[in-house]
Amino acid sequence: MAMPADLHFSIAEWTIHPELNAISKGDVTIHLEPKVMKVLLQLAMSPGQVLSKERLIESVWPETFVSDDVLTRCIFLLRREMQDDSHAPRYIQTIPKAGYRLVAQVHRPDLPENRNSAPPVAIQWASAASAGLAEQTTALEQLPEPAKEMAEKGKRLRGRWPVVVAAMALAAVVVLGAVAWRMRFRPPAPAFRVVSLTSYAGQQDQASFSPDGTRVAFIWSTPENGDRNLFIKQIGSETVLRLTRRTESDYSPEWSPDGTKIAYLAVSGKGLGLYVISRLGGPAQKLYTPQGMVHWEQRALSWSPDGKSLVFPDGAPPAINVLSLDTLQAHPITTPPHVWDGDANPVFSRDGSQIAFIRAIEGAVRDIYVMPAAGGTPRQITHDRRIVDSLTWNRDGRAVVFSSDRGGKFALWQVAVRGGEPQRLPVGTEDAYQPAISPVDHSLLYTQSSATWSILGLRLQTNGEAGRHREAEKTVALVSSTEQDSAPSFAPDGSRFAFQSWRSGAQELWIASRDGLTLRQLTWSGRGLTGSPSFSPDGQQVAYDARPEGHSHIFVILANGGPSRELTTGNSNDILPRWSADGKLIYFASNRSGTWQSWKVALEGGQPQQVTSNGGYLAMESLDGQWIYYTKSNQPGVWRIPVGRGNETRVLTQPPDGFWGYWAVTGHGIYFLDASQPVWRIQLYDPATAKTSLVTTLERHPPPYSGISVDRNEDELLITDEGNASSHITLVQNLP
Repeated sequence: MAMPADLHFSIAEWTIHPELNAISKGDVTIHLEPKVMKVLLQLAMSPGQVLSKERLIESVWPETFVSDDVLTRCIFLLRREMQDDSHAPRYIQTIPKAGYRLVAQVHRPDLPENRNSAPPVAIQWASAASAGLAEQTTALEQLPEPAKEMAEKGKRLRGRWPVVVAAMALAAVVVLGAVAWRMRFRPPAPAFRVVSLTSYAGQQDQASFSPDGTRVAFIWSTPENGDRNLFIKQIGSETVLRLTRRTESDYSPEWSPDGTKIAYLAVSGKGLGLYVISRLGGPAQKLYTPQGMVHWEQRALSWSPDGKSLVFPDGAPPAINVLSLDTLQAHPITTPPHVWDGDANPVFSRDGSQIAFIRAIEGAVRDIYVMPAAGGTPRQITHDRRIVDSLTWNRDGRAVVFSSDRGGKFALWQVAVRGGEPQRLPVGTEDAYQPAISPVDHSLLYTQSSATWSILGLRLQTNGEAGRHREAEKTVALVSSTEQDSAPSFAPDGSRFAFQSWRSGAQELWIASRDGLTLRQLTWSGRGLTGSPSFSPDGQQVAYDARPEGHSHIFVILANGGPSRELTTGNSNDILPRWSADGKLIYFASNRSGTWQSWKVALEGGQPQQVTSNGGYLAMESLDGQWIYYTKSNQPGVWRIPVGRGNETRVLTQPPDGFWGYWAVTGHGIYFLDASQPVWRIQLYDPATAKTSLVTTLERHPPPYSGISVDRNEDELLITDEGNASSHITLVQNLP
């Protein structure tokens, strides 16, 4: 019997609110994922009893295949939020090879104190009814004779109610049985059909249905040059129409409501722009110049159903903006909370009355909100604090379909606009992104992508006077995975390196031997992103960023493993730690001042201090401790300032924007990624002579948001590589 969801109860000192998916203690309230709450309720209904994994999975995920890892994650989250220790449990005990049991006392406020758990609801009701009947019998004996006769008559009538109720129940069963019989023999609906809409070389993504549902606009990035261009394909035909040229990179195509035009965002040699082009091709018309590229790769444009406006994210932090197509003037309609990552992926509902969008505490901590299109207070409809890649409305406007890692791998989910627990779609169950719903039938488009991620070791050799010119001699893949291995950081002695990886189901830190043959997991957060590792100068510790409560902060952990220590706190986002030359300070990027700047904090803790004032992101100190070098979040190049404060100087115009981690300060200078030529390369800059020398050319462009690392002896350079990258668009027809 399920515990009633509208009644709160207690587990030890925690108050459980099932209807809110929340637990509270004192002034602290913590929201749980719906499935996590259901696991807790199952344990609370049988306190002290061992519940097998099979029983819990069957109860919480009925008629759904899930692995034990999903249940293990829920137990992990419960222990973390309730501050429980698996080795000395106060709440949930693991029984090896058997299951789990709740060892804390369960108390319902409306029941006697000596009850350890609530009896089934039906038993509570029956007990109350029996007590009431006994009280009525005693009172009946005390009535005067005429009144007693009337009461006896009423009692006889009431005594017939069970028969009446039973007859009504039997009738209901007959009716329901007839309905079930009719449903059983009703002709089945056509099974959904999954086909590949595109299967070309390179990457195809960001598909958008035409208003009549017969054509699809999409972006195609060919493997030769990596440029992204706009194409149209008719469903059922293999002919494609190219609308834009290779001189630009396009994003987020969106059909006009009348089907004659397509709006899209683009970056080219002419800068950024929001454009519109005829579905038949021809010259594009620029409508607006955004301030920056804000999550354009996740669908960033939506056309109002009346054809009068477009919405897109813009600004810093990004807010949802509305562009009037009459005046070509834009204005924001949302105000992200202070120092949050901002708003993205706005989508008009089918009737144009609402806008759904993603709001992010931090880039990897996002939820879905809905607001009136005319303006107003947004309402949150998911509470996962996971990565939401992109979203769209379903046909009836009652739910939002979205891509998220809430179940592990990115998959497609649907959540009602009124809120509630998201439901997983029967398609797009792995590596699925960018859903699009047909406006005329039960068809769905989504992008499915794959790649092989590697940490490459570039063996360096000395070539030139005084050893200042170093070249790559050989390239070796040290570790490889289909689950995003990236952001390597060498230990100073070069014996091992740290990196971030999704291979455990969430992004965690790993340590690899120099040859990559020995791997071990260093962190076990279980959710969000844990990354950006940086070895201390003595090789004993690793600094990193993590998001255990939503905002990202800086942590330090022993390189051999153990508990971590949090160095920064607050409601801002702190990322990308790097050690000072003496190991006493850690530099990091933070938006705590309202803009992204470089900061520093003592290893022993204390109040962080701001380092830059004109923008700063990834910061590193020179080995002699005299200079602070840094990149910026929205500009290419490297700057430096004296450690003791002073004016900033731009020393390099590379690496490019978005590749702020692809540089490293060493004894010989700065190794950096140079994307100024069609073939990208690694170069070495010598601050003493202001000259650069070629280290190596790259076979392909590395992925953004990662970086390089060089060991202290400059014998090897580590770099992230994304090979065999492909993405294709899948069409689902007759989706139930």
